[in-house]
Order: sequence, then C-alpha cells, then structure tokens
Amino acid sequence: MRFFKTGLAIVCGLVLTATGLWAAGDSDSDSDGSTAAATDKETVFDPASGRTWTAPEYGGTLTWAPRHYPTNADVWSASGWAAHFYSGVLEQMAFGNWDVDRELVTDMVWAYTGPQMYGPGLATSWEMPDESTFIWHVRQGVHWHDKAPVNGREFNAHDVVWNYTRYAGIGDFADLPPAPHPHTLGGLEFDSVTATDNYTVEFKLTHPLINAEELFLNKMTPMYAPEVYVNENSLEDWRNLVGTGPYELVEFVEGASQTYMKNPDYWGVDEKFGNPVPYIDELRSVLLPDEATRIAALRSRRVDYVGNPGDSQISNVDTIESLQKSNPELQFHFIRNSPGTLIFNQSLSPMQDVKVRKALQMAVDNEAINASIYKGLGVVGPYGIYMQNLTDWVWSYEEWPDEVKREYEYRPEDAEALLDEAGYPRGADGVRFTLTVANSPRHEPTYVEIVGEFFRAIGVDIELSTLTEAEGAAAWSADTHEFNVMCCGQMGTRRPALWIAGTVTQNVAGNSLSKSKDPRLETFYNSATHAADLEEFYSNIREIDEIVIREHFGLVRPLVPLFQVAQPWVQGWNGEWGMGYAERHTHFSRLWIDSALKKEMTGN
Repeated sequence: MRFFKTGLAIVCGLVLTATGLWAAGDSDSDSDGSTAAATDKETVFDPASGRTWTAPEYGGTLTWAPRHYPTNADVWSASGWAAHFYSGVLEQMAFGNWDVDRELVTDMVWAYTGPQMYGPGLATSWEMPDESTFIWHVRQGVHWHDKAPVNGREFNAHDVVWNYTRYAGIGDFADLPPAPHPHTLGGLEFDSVTATDNYTVEFKLTHPLINAEELFLNKMTPMYAPEVYVNENSLEDWRNLVGTGPYELVEFVEGASQTYMKNPDYWGVDEKFGNPVPYIDELRSVLLPDEATRIAALRSRRVDYVGNPGDSQISNVDTIESLQKSNPELQFHFIRNSPGTLIFNQSLSPMQDVKVRKALQMAVDNEAINASIYKGLGVVGPYGIYMQNLTDWVWSYEEWPDEVKREYEYRPEDAEALLDEAGYPRGADGVRFTLTVANSPRHEPTYVEIVGEFFRAIGVDIELSTLTEAEGAAAWSADTHEFNVMCCGQMGTRRPALWIAGTVTQNVAGNSLSKSKDPRLETFYNSATHAADLEEFYSNIREIDEIVIREHFGLVRPLVPLFQVAQPWVQGWNGEWGMGYAERHTHFSRLWIDSALKKEMTGN
C-alpha cells in the first residue's frame, strides 16, 4: 500500500546520481546517492532535506551488515553498544525530531545533537523550573510490547523512576553502584527521582547544573521493563528484552544474525508525513566483520545498508572509489570524524613524561597519513578534546604559542632529541623502548600500524594487540598498555557535553581514560559542574582543553572520511546516523523500501 500526506509538494521525475561524491570540499557531509525515483511513480517531497522520494509504503525487509554485536543487552553493563543496537526496541524519553531542517539545525550524522533538535519520545515535553530540578512529562497511551511478563501494560512514570534510580544507584538500588560508564548519565547526580503522578517524573539534582538539559537529552538511558529484572544480570540476555519501541528483537543467532519484527501497536508516527511507523516489517542484521565481505554483499545486493549501525561505515577511499565505479546506482554519504584516538596511559612509564608524549606526536606525519590512506579527504589540524569549530569550548589554535604549535608538526629530529633528553637513548639494536597498544575490534588497524612505522623511525617499537571489547576493558583497568585506542574519538569530538571533558580527564567514576593525576583537571571539572552561568562553564572547559593540548594527552590524528552506503530502493534516508545520542537504529522505523524498484533490480 502506497500513500502520502495530503498537502505535500509532489515532485516527479527526480533522479539523483552518484557523481561528484566529494564535491562538498570542506563540508562535513555530502549526500549524492541515487534514489532512482522514476517518473511513473508517486513521489513525496522531503521537507527536512529538500529531496524527493518514491511515496512511502509498508512492508518488506531491510538487511544491514554490522562489524560486531554488543557483549550483552544491558546498557548498565554494556553501555553504548547495548543502547545503539537495541534503540529500535528500547526507547528513551526524547530523541531527535525527524523533521528538523537538515541544513539549519542538524544533519543527524553525529552522536551529539543539541537540545534544539530534540523532539518528544516517551516524554511529550520536559522543563527545568530551576537549575536543580528537571521534569519529564510522560506520554500517555504508550504500551510495552505484548510479551511476558509485562504483557502490553501501559508505560508510566514509575517505570521511569525505576530505570533512573537503577542507573544512578539510588533509592531501591542504593546497594548497587551507579552505572559505571560515563555515557550513561554523563555527570548527572540525583538527590531524588520521584513520580509525582502517573505521568510526571521530577528529578532533584545534588547541585545546580548549567547544562542539565543537554545531559538529560544526550545520554544512554533507555527504558527497560521493571518486571523483567530479577537481579543485576537479568537484563543482559536479549531474550528478556521488553521495550516500547517500533521493533521487537525476535531472534539472535550468536555470531551470525539478529532479527527484529515490527511492533504492530507502536505509538509513533513519521514526523515528516504523519504516517504511522514503522514502515518496514522486518529488520535483519547479518554479522560480517570483514569489510571485503560487506562490500561483496553490497555489490551482490544481499545487504541493503552498510553504515554507522554496527560500526560498518567504510573508511577506505580506494574501496569507495571502486564501489562507485562498479555500482553507481548506490547511495553514498560521506562525513569526517575522529573514529578512534590513541590515548596515552599516564599511569605507566614512559607515558608519565610529557617530553615522551610530545616526541611521539612530533614523530607522526599526519599530512602523509591523510594523503596516503584517505586521499586527502581527511582534515589535518591539531585539536584537544573538542574540534576547533566549537569556539565557545576550545582553546583556540590562534591563541596557541608558537612552541605549542610546533609540537603538533612533523619534526622527527626534534622528537629524537626530546627522547634523548628524557633519558631514552637508542640501544645497540636502535630501539629506545617498546610500547604496547590495545586496539578494539571496532577500529581498523591500518592507522595504528602506520603510526607504528613512524615511531620505529625514531627508535620506539610497538606491539599491537587487537582485543575483544571485554579484553580491552580489562586491559584498561589493569593498566597493561601504554596506548589505548579510545572508542568514538573523544579527542576531537563534536559533542560539547561535560562528560567528554570528564572521560578524558577524570570522569564521573573517578577513573580517567588518560589516568592523569593532574589536580588542576579535577578543579576545573568541578568548577564547570557547579558553574553559575554559561561563560563560567565554558571558561573551565577551555582550561581543561588547554591542559590536554599542552600536556599531549593523546595522539592527534586526522579527522577521517567515513562513508555509508545503501541500495537505491532504501527510501527516506539522507545519510543520517541516527536520531540523537544512542539512537542508531531508531531511524530505521522512518525508512521504507521501494518494493517495485527492488523487484526490478533483484527479481525479489
């Protein structure tokens, strides 16, 4: 069944091609894929992007290919990966408003999104009567999935209280610690969480927080059904997942696939066209860790989508160029990001010496890396914990002294001199010392391997270990590696949330990613947390950024090009990575399949 909302501009005959993929120059995103909207089909005008699609229709299956699956289904213990993978099943109180203007407000390709682009989710609205109080107004008429033991009962404010007290380690969960990962609450601390009636939840913060709204919106706090909980491990099994979202997880073949089916009683609508969602009946992910296998699956049309969900976006420019030539009908979307940063573990020698950290930075030629790996499509430029375009938050490059700027240039001779000065001369074999690097399976090893060659040129050997997520977490806690490839590229992030400064410096669990013991960091972090106004808040964050830059907390790498690819019959997709923080799957419910085009191209 095809339909479109009355009153929308209907444009026929629009065909977008895959030419000029990188014509955007310095822009952060580019979308020139083919929608193949034929002239004899009903079409709709997308008010958010200005594009034209074939008219929405219900039914069909969308298959995508992730690189990995989360360790378990509980955000409390698995953090981001549970939230990302199960965001179509579990819902948060607010998520990105799907009809916001992609140029004026957000392109929805970043994990961080500002409060101005958030729309109602399980809450219809929210407010802050003062800087210590936050209130969610819970949506009425939302029901849990019709699955035991919840059996489709109505979602209410008491469910919200149960979830937040568990995440925070207060109330009925006071005997348990707060959720250990800073992604979860992001620095929010509560005196109390109370259901003032069946559809209103009031939070009292331990102290006024100038950016509390931002933290409430940009976090990983999906709502689990309390009835499922028996002990702290109950929610880890995917079989126990009961949510309110547009899809239900019905099958999980370990190491192979996941299958989600449409929730027939879902409350949501497509914000652009007013239609009930989800459109697609079935979502299926097929685990393909190897990029070459994913590309072959795209070429053979066995998968519909490769991108941010499941970390399967493509960074190899040669691969994209080849795919564009062989399959120009595909939709290609391109952004730049910092996908993973080498963070110095300052609890271990020789990383405790800032001269060593400076030397390692000066040993790496980022211009050469950008030219060789990324064909010049990356962005080479030093930064601290935020990208330089976030002018309120950063220690601006224009303010850096010349000597600091030089420390971020390729100067291998100066790097060798600094290592000599630090007391690490070359040995008889030419090696000064060996560093161990822990790399997550989420990050391709090519970059680290090239960095290793630059290090070896100044007499520093490396041993690269690719660890599982669990092994990586254990290695980090045990301080077994001098370098850790930090997920999500917090160094250079576009997420101006307080918790980013905390994860790099001291974080809410008191265990920083850098393991720095610099007391100034805690002072500035606490001052930002208790800031009375935005300028005081920004000022303290800039102080943290300056320390991170001067003291070389991590190895600055180019912002790299990342590509997402979809088949031409996937409609309604403008390259979005999701609908807000930890919402990587939610947008699938707003996409649809052009069944006639798919049948024409595949026979199915």
